[in-house]
Amino acid sequence: MKKNIILLLVLSLLFLLTSCVLVIQIGDEKVGWAIGWDENNSAAIVHTRDSGKTWEVQGDPSLWKGLPGNDITAADERTAWAALGDDGEGTGGLIINTVNGGQTWEIQDLPAGVAATDSVKSIKAINCDIVWAVTLHGTVLRTSNGGKNWEVIAHPGIDIVQVNRMDAKGSDVWIADVGSRDQGMVHISDFGQGWRKEFLPDLLDDPGAGPMSVSIVDSQTVWACVRPMADVYRTTDSGNTWNKDAPEIAAENDLDDLCAPSAEEAWAVQNIGGFSGGLILKIEKDGDTFKGTVADRNINYQYEGISCFDDEIWAVGFKAFAAPKDLPQGIIRHSKDWVNWETQELPVDNIGLWKVSFVGAYR
Repeated sequence: MKKNIILLLVLSLLFLLTSCVLVIQIGDEKVGWAIGWDENNSAAIVHTRDSGKTWEVQGDPSLWKGLPGNDITAADERTAWAALGDDGEGTGGLIINTVNGGQTWEIQDLPAGVAATDSVKSIKAINCDIVWAVTLHGTVLRTSNGGKNWEVIAHPGIDIVQVNRMDAKGSDVWIADVGSRDQGMVHISDFGQGWRKEFLPDLLDDPGAGPMSVSIVDSQTVWACVRPMADVYRTTDSGNTWNKDAPEIAAENDLDDLCAPSAEEAWAVQNIGGFSGGLILKIEKDGDTFKGTVADRNINYQYEGISCFDDEIWAVGFKAFAAPKDLPQGIIRHSKDWVNWETQELPVDNIGLWKVSFVGAYR
């Protein structure tokens, strides 16, 4: 009896500290969300409670008509946030949230003037209270109370030009600012008080070159990928130095998303182009160097998002220009052994997918 009381106290304290709902799952079924857009360019969300055996559409696109889905982050089995883009007419982006497993999605209030003409480009939940977000042109946002209030986090002296992706863990936040080229890894390590730009060596001498995505292993080890060459960088000293550990792992073009389980292994997805489809790439240590292997190739879909565990991985994308017209607009690819891949069935054919996030995943 005494042990049961202690366990209940510990669980209660955990709930108070994180405000996340502790759900005891039967078996190893995983909960996740993916986001993209429908035929009206409105954000569209799909959700699974059974590792993708079944997916369901969530949300009411009429509430954010014309605003595409840029990113999604799962905090627990009931709580997630999504970042929505601008409609191209100055409406501005949004942040939306669910606290009931996606039964309803609510628009959260942002500080006056934020994202008025800007897309909310990337978002990452630390837990059910603390969430970071960043707009396309570098406005950094944070909430410490689950989105009841969002605040702008200033970064004096640090110019952020064009964001593609961010990641956050503990007190660290890294932003992949492709617009700042070889100074495009923007980092804070003290919950937003001090900022710096970190140098990526040997970047291609192309005006469009720069970091596209980032995945944190721990406070010391972080992976990043760049455009337009298929190079992958890594730091093991908290961003003081970055090394091009996996150069040219695929054909040149954007590596759009990255998920790193460890210091010696990472996954990336590549959008090769509208007539060439996409790749899922595995990066792993091979002796003293790293090598990249094509795990999955698809000429009909351009891959854009990835979420991974030690034993499972999901990648999402949208239909390439040259794909047969009768194919669905979006795709979800899944592997349980990192070798064999299956396409999971979407509930509708009119949604192209951009990003994916599973509860408890590395990214």
